[in-house]
Amino acid sequence: MDDVTQAIESRLVAAGWRLPAPPRPRGSYAPFHLAALDGARLACVSGQASRLDGAPIVGLCQPGQDLAPARAACAQAALSGLAALRQACGGDLGQVRAILQLRGYLRSAADFEEHSAVLDGASRVLEAAFPAMPRPARSAVGVTSLPGRAWAEVEIIALLGG
Repeated sequence: MDDVTQAIESRLVAAGWRLPAPPRPRGSYAPFHLAALDGARLACVSGQASRLDGAPIVGLCQPGQDLAPARAACAQAALSGLAALRQACGGDLGQVRAILQLRGYLRSAADFEEHSAVLDGASRVLEAAFPAMPRPARSAVGVTSLPGRAWAEVEIIALLGG
């Protein structure tokens, strides 16, 4: 592991998080896709559900509910996304030049309205890993179901260099 990747992972550990093993696809898709763009590469990380040691973190966002557990589920999904991104970088997260987009799907009741506040859990992971980078574009979408009744799923699009 190079120094930059080690520093990124150390910041995550200091914030109370650890990257899990790279995710294994649970369907007919790849964990990431790389495309070359004039010397840079675009990494599109497939949706990563909130899972801890392979088991889904199950939950449902509901009005009036404490948001902390849902944010923690989003953080765990983001960590899995970073693990896939690390794999796309050949283990070198120092190649990440920008996180361009973060998209989150939250298992939610029809009348839940705090999607953005919940997805902040995933954003905090990215901010801890890459504190000097500008914030990415972001979408938070409420859905009625996710695989394994997972609470959250995130997708990450990143620009990679050298």
